[in-house]
Amino acid sequence: MSSQIPGSAKESSAISAPTGAGHHHAEACDDARSAWPDRSKHDQEWVTEEARLRAFHQYGNFALAYSATFQPGLNYFGSEAGFLAYKQVGSTAFVLSNPLTPVDCCEDLIRSFLGHRSDVCFWQASRSVATILEKLGFYVNEMGTETHIELDGYGFEGPVKRNFRSAINRAACCKYTIAERPVSSLDRSELQTVSERWRRTRGVKNREMTFLTRPAILDDEIDVRKFFTFDQSGSLQAFAFFDPICVAGKVVGYLCSAKRRLPEADALVGYAMLYQAIRTFQDEGKAILSLGLSPLSGVDNELPGNRLMSFAFHAVYHSRLFNEFVYPLKGFAKHKGAFCGSAEQTYCALKRGRALSQLIKMPRACNVA
Repeated sequence: MSSQIPGSAKESSAISAPTGAGHHHAEACDDARSAWPDRSKHDQEWVTEEARLRAFHQYGNFALAYSATFQPGLNYFGSEAGFLAYKQVGSTAFVLSNPLTPVDCCEDLIRSFLGHRSDVCFWQASRSVATILEKLGFYVNEMGTETHIELDGYGFEGPVKRNFRSAINRAACCKYTIAERPVSSLDRSELQTVSERWRRTRGVKNREMTFLTRPAILDDEIDVRKFFTFDQSGSLQAFAFFDPICVAGKVVGYLCSAKRRLPEADALVGYAMLYQAIRTFQDEGKAILSLGLSPLSGVDNELPGNRLMSFAFHAVYHSRLFNEFVYPLKGFAKHKGAFCGSAEQTYCALKRGRALSQLIKMPRACNVA
């Protein structure tokens, strides 16, 4: 296989556009600069779904790009040339990840947004965007690593990856069938049952988490890949969904955005579905598979940030009570580390003078409070 992750993918799982695309980016950035300052109101109706899809295909080179483009409940600011996505919680605008716009336009778009809204914070942004925000006066803190694997040459040998091999053997013993299928070919009630019964095993049992996590959409979606596991009678046991990552109009990889199973299904069926997906993406020459965020993992705070928040993040990550009864942060990070991928830090940026109130609203943004 010849597909490779460009060198600039070393930052926040983002893949750079091919060499030679700079001229087109410069033109797009000129268009954006002329569009953003001239409008007194930017809203969801202005940044249409068609415009967002075009921007995603061109600039959606990071893990949450698809979520920023299509997650229900988000608002949008920008123009036909690019946009950023945010969720309004009270007076605070929570911006999700990076802007979908040419790299050279990010600072202009952010400045324009800050000219319209004063109570703003940013979550799961890349290092380059975090650097811009630090320059603009935000407190910038590390918030956890994103793990991705380079698919070219990725294998399943060695003791660290034994769960993959065990999962394939156990799936065969259970007579499971794993297949990629359109949702329209399935029984929607079965899908709903798997999703709801899985959610009842989580800490947040009665509603879908949002914002940093895109809710699982039990329907066909453009460019999203969906794999399903069936038992020998054809009953649905589990599913895994993969959101696309794009560069210059081409899908180059995926984020594993949802993975759910019935409580009685084999515990390693998630590994079996990942194995099937990885092999499929490798055969297609895709470059990258992102496993998403490990919250608060690897937080060292190289950039100057809010010391109190840094202390709180560190204390929560190492808290036995939090890990046991609220969310298994350490277990989550260890699980993703077993894939032997690359871990890259992500950042949150809070407004000076409003950091505490913004942090308190974060559970509401994620629909956990």
